[in-house]
Amino acid sequence: MAENCWPIWLCGVAFLLAVFYFVDRRSCHFVSSLSPSDSRRAWRVEGLWNLVFLAIILAAVFISRPIFLREGLMFAAAVGSYFTTRQLVHEANRFDFHPIREVAVLFLGIFATVMPALDWLQANARAVLGADPSPALVYWASGTLSSVLDNAPTYLSFLSALFGTQGQALEHPVEMARILAQGRLNHSLAALSVAAVFFGGCTYIGNGPNFMVKAIAEQHRLQLPSFLGYIFKWTIPVMLPLLIMVWLIFFR
Repeated sequence: MAENCWPIWLCGVAFLLAVFYFVDRRSCHFVSSLSPSDSRRAWRVEGLWNLVFLAIILAAVFISRPIFLREGLMFAAAVGSYFTTRQLVHEANRFDFHPIREVAVLFLGIFATVMPALDWLQANARAVLGADPSPALVYWASGTLSSVLDNAPTYLSFLSALFGTQGQALEHPVEMARILAQGRLNHSLAALSVAAVFFGGCTYIGNGPNFMVKAIAEQHRLQLPSFLGYIFKWTIPVMLPLLIMVWLIFFR
């Protein structure tokens, strides 16, 4: 997917970096005008060795066998990071496990209930999406679902549906490889990959990190928009133009 999607990622990242620049620039001027002396305070970084643990976690993503090795490495890196970081740093960041527990419970429920949907989609994909769904249909349908569901189950659901339109199941990797080699689904799979990620920023529950950031911010008593307030303040004026632009350029 990286080979086929990099122009889309470049377009999306450039758009969002421009938005971040102007938002941060405005916020910087606002904070400086309130407290000019605070903006000149010295700062430092502690715990740079945690970048090693982060690298281990990122590398573990690409490990598929033996079974549970990937999860074991991630867990070991998380435990190592926690116990090698000074308690003073945890206290300064007001770190605790409440946001993680909150997100874990929510998404455990999502993943537990998505399995019947996967089976149904695989069995009825041709009737719902047709024999050859267009990339535009896949883009908007999977993206809409991803905006109110984590992108991993969304991707898995529509991946199952796309191969279901060809009469195949995800449990048959040889047939999947044969279908992909024919190129019929490649553009639709690119649309699915992009939509499942891009639309995840449309709501607080569109992706696990969104909800965790919200939980951490609320724990620190920061004022945040409501669920609908976020949609009207950020999704419609910022995300929607980006999503429409990507559709018009790459998937129309």
